[in-house]
Amino acid sequence: MAAYCFFDVREITDQAKVDQYVTGVFATVEQYGGRYLVLGGKSNLVEGDWQPVYPVIVEFSDGEQAQRWYWSREYEPLKALRLAGTRSNAVFLEGVIPRADAATIERRESKSPAEIYDALFVPALFRQWGPVVADAAQIAGGQQVLDVACGTGVLALAALDCVGPQGKVLGIDANPDMLSVARRKSDRIDWRDARAEALPFPDARFDAVVSQFGLMFFDDRVAGLREMMRVLKPGGRLAVAVCDALERSPGYAAVAALLERLFGDGVANAFRAPFVLGDPELLYTICAKAGVANASVKRHHGMVRFASIESLISTERACVWTLGGLLDQAQFEQLVDEAEEALQGFVSANGVVAFDMPALIITATKN
Repeated sequence: MAAYCFFDVREITDQAKVDQYVTGVFATVEQYGGRYLVLGGKSNLVEGDWQPVYPVIVEFSDGEQAQRWYWSREYEPLKALRLAGTRSNAVFLEGVIPRADAATIERRESKSPAEIYDALFVPALFRQWGPVVADAAQIAGGQQVLDVACGTGVLALAALDCVGPQGKVLGIDANPDMLSVARRKSDRIDWRDARAEALPFPDARFDAVVSQFGLMFFDDRVAGLREMMRVLKPGGRLAVAVCDALERSPGYAAVAALLERLFGDGVANAFRAPFVLGDPELLYTICAKAGVANASVKRHHGMVRFASIESLISTERACVWTLGGLLDQAQFEQLVDEAEEALQGFVSANGVVAFDMPALIITATKN
């Protein structure tokens, strides 16, 4: 009978140790014949107050195989990293556990697009960037920081870790559903409903202004950057991350080509939308128009990881700013079937889909 190792990760206490753990754990699971059924998600309990923030479920063919992996010399040092970097437990289970993906979450009436984003997109690709962008902004203890287009709070939470108890972080977003999810994560952050193009703050208010994967969707990108610079103090740091060019994310490039072949330019171009600023020269032009005189644009490495091809495709289908509402059930099933072949080169033996997805980060210091 199949066995399952369930990790109830309730809190991340050391992101650096977690990053080291993630770097090595996929290979050890694959080495011992396991595969991931769930990577992240939102847990909702009817009773009690226990709620893991990042549940993970790994499937093995039997209990003996699961135990061999858990006590192996390959996993032992990784286990130490997990225990040092999180508040978590590991539980061995017998029986069938359904895979949680966007398709099942979407069918639950209580799940908003923002909750789907936070449950699936954040662990698959966005969480890794919070510390990277915070580091690019050189955020220090005691500073006042603004996160523009904060979404569900990934970058704001990373900034909070940097400013410490004497600092202050504000997060603004024009999407109230995103803010609703963000507010559940920290009451130390001031979450506000506002547009990037009209920030409700006085000039020279913040030591650092940051934004992660929002600039692509601004109604007016130049106005948004100009506003960010306006509210920065002299000597303050700006750091803005956008998706790099689609061709540098080979898995997503394969999905875009598949969408174009199956459903035409309209659907494919909707999927390509997040990658439209993946050109350093274009970013320099936008910065110049916004008055960001000393901007620097650098490429940073990142990865996408989904539990399966179906999880990747169903997550994109649920995403309102790309494929949301564009595919019916028959088209979705056709896309999953075709993607099984098109994305096979990115699938490991345990079923996890992984490929590069770099980002371009704009940085500048206000004169």
